[in-house]
Amino acid sequence: MNLSAELERWLPAPTRELLTLIGHCAAQKGYRACLVGGAVRDLLLGETSLDLDIVVEGDALDVTRSLATSGGPAPVFHQRFGTATLVSGSFRVDLATARNESYHRPGALPSVRPGSIEQDLLRRDFTMNAMAVRLGTERHGELVDPYGGRGDLQHGLLRVLHEASFKDDATRMLRGVRYEQRLGFAFEKFTLALLTRELPYVKCISGDRLRHEIEHMLAEREPEQMLWRLGALGVLAAIDESLDFGPGQFEAFRRAKANRLTAARSELLFWCVLGWGLDKEGLASVATRLNLPGRLLGPMQDSFLLRVFEADLDRPGLRPSDVVGLLCDKSTASLSAAELLYGRSLARSRVSLYLTRLRHIRPALDGRMLRQLGFVEGPAIGSALARLRVARLNGEVGSREQE
Repeated sequence: MNLSAELERWLPAPTRELLTLIGHCAAQKGYRACLVGGAVRDLLLGETSLDLDIVVEGDALDVTRSLATSGGPAPVFHQRFGTATLVSGSFRVDLATARNESYHRPGALPSVRPGSIEQDLLRRDFTMNAMAVRLGTERHGELVDPYGGRGDLQHGLLRVLHEASFKDDATRMLRGVRYEQRLGFAFEKFTLALLTRELPYVKCISGDRLRHEIEHMLAEREPEQMLWRLGALGVLAAIDESLDFGPGQFEAFRRAKANRLTAARSELLFWCVLGWGLDKEGLASVATRLNLPGRLLGPMQDSFLLRVFEADLDRPGLRPSDVVGLLCDKSTASLSAAELLYGRSLARSRVSLYLTRLRHIRPALDGRMLRQLGFVEGPAIGSALARLRVARLNGEVGSREQE
């Protein structure tokens, strides 16, 4: 099967010409160059892909240096990894030498050595990502599909390339769920059985790698579907037995997305919702397992305290200043999670009131004005301002003159 016509429709002319040039430079040195992986999958699906991975059966850096003398864009070399990056308009083009790999123990990073295109494709997670397209030769555009990826793609199936796939790298379970839910695919029967059997190998993966996979999910359009599926398959429990994703969290994710928050604010809120059901010991366990950085752990700890505060916030007769006292040092993300997940309507409405109005109320007078009124510099000014804010919050004063 030749995909030259599809490439012509899929890529703008400058990027298409760059890929052809890469293929020609490789061929002149006796190498093969191919577009590989997710870009080929997206090409066949008709989806946009701005990240183009090129594998060279030979020396990728040698080919990249030749490009610079053949009119190609200036490359950035990553000597440590033996790779190079080119930018063509909106497209990022990464070149790497074809590799063969082996795993000395489950979950370890692989040992790599130069290999063939076919061996490089065998390293991939699923057959749909194990295809290549030849570049820049008389066979330009020819599909290389040694493992049946195109057929699985047509049938919407996720199939691992060998029986040890999940054992070698259990993060493939999380990536598989991400593809399954994003594309509307299904795990092939044997692959699903392997996933279930190899769940214990999730314990072999570092916390950083697992957290990064979850972060990729949280950036998707429907992260709640992916987390729900992880829970149903037992992957969340395999990460940490405290982790769960119930109907309330699912619905909270849906409502949070409707608020159209920035990506950074959405991520913090999603982590707070994901950790909402954890008790103190569970939160500590998950924090250790996923090596949570402070930017995530702080708001999640606030969320734990807010769960404890729900009964207090539901008490009749609570003054606005009391609400502020309970909530003033909590992160916005944790408060937004409480607003979504509180089951008691009065507590929920008080969190909403704090977020929209109470936290913005300040006295009209400030420290400079108090000094002009005769206050001596020191703690007395801070105490006076705190009392004025309480009075403002509770409606005891309503103007600068009354203060």
